[in-house]
Amino acid sequence: MTIFYDFNVTLDNEVINLLSEFDYSGACIFFDVKDYDNRINQFHTLCENTSLNLYNGVRISNMNASQIHANVQKYRSKADFIMVDGGDASINRVICENPSIDIINEPYNNNKNSGINHILAKLLVENNITVNIDLHNVLNTSGYYRVRLFNQINQLFKLEDKYNFRIIISSGSKSFYDVRSPDEIIRLSQLLSIDPDRAKKYISTNPSRLIENTHKRKDSVVDGVRIIKDNL
Repeated sequence: MTIFYDFNVTLDNEVINLLSEFDYSGACIFFDVKDYDNRINQFHTLCENTSLNLYNGVRISNMNASQIHANVQKYRSKADFIMVDGGDASINRVICENPSIDIINEPYNNNKNSGINHILAKLLVENNITVNIDLHNVLNTSGYYRVRLFNQINQLFKLEDKYNFRIIISSGSKSFYDVRSPDEIIRLSQLLSIDPDRAKKYISTNPSRLIENTHKRKDSVVDGVRIIKDNL
C-alpha cells in the first residue's frame, strides 16, 4: 500500500479530518515564523484528536539573508521542518547553502526561470534540501501567468532528472475546499506534464524521505553520530 502525505496544510480541523477521509497517512502543518510559538499548543491538541501522523514546521518568508539564518537557528531544534520561501537568485542561493533548511518553497517566485541553476541544483543534493511545488498557487493562476509558471516548473523537472534532487507537491490547503485526494493530485499533476508514477513519488516517497531525515536529525548527538534506540 502506498503511503501518502500532504506536506503543506493549514491548522484546521476540517482540513485534517478530510485528509484522514482521503486515506493520507500524515501531513505537515506549517506556521508563519511569527505565529509558531503562539500556535504550537493548538497543533499538539490537534495531534491528540486525529489518527494522522502530523508534523509541524516553520515557514520563513519575505526575509533577508541574516533574518533567514537567525530564524533557522532559533527554530531548528523546535520545529520538525523548516521551509523557506524562494525568491530572487540571491535568496535562493542563501537557502540552498544552508543544510539546516529542509524545504525551499517555490524557488521560481520572482524569477524568469525555475530559480534553480546547475550550481543550486548541486547544493540541493549536497545539503539534502527538497523543493516544494504548491498546487494551490498553481491552480490559482491563469492566462499568461499560468503558462509562465508551467514553463518554470518544467525547467525544475529537467534539472531534477539531471541532478537528482527531491521535489514534493503539496496542496497548500488553506481551507476545507482546497484539500485534494491523492488521486486528484496525481490527475492535476498532469497539467504540469507529470506522469502518474512521478506524481505519486512527489506525494509519497519523497515526503517519506523528509520524515526519515528529521528523525535522523533528532536522534543525532553531533553530525554523524546518532542515538541508537534499544527496543528490547
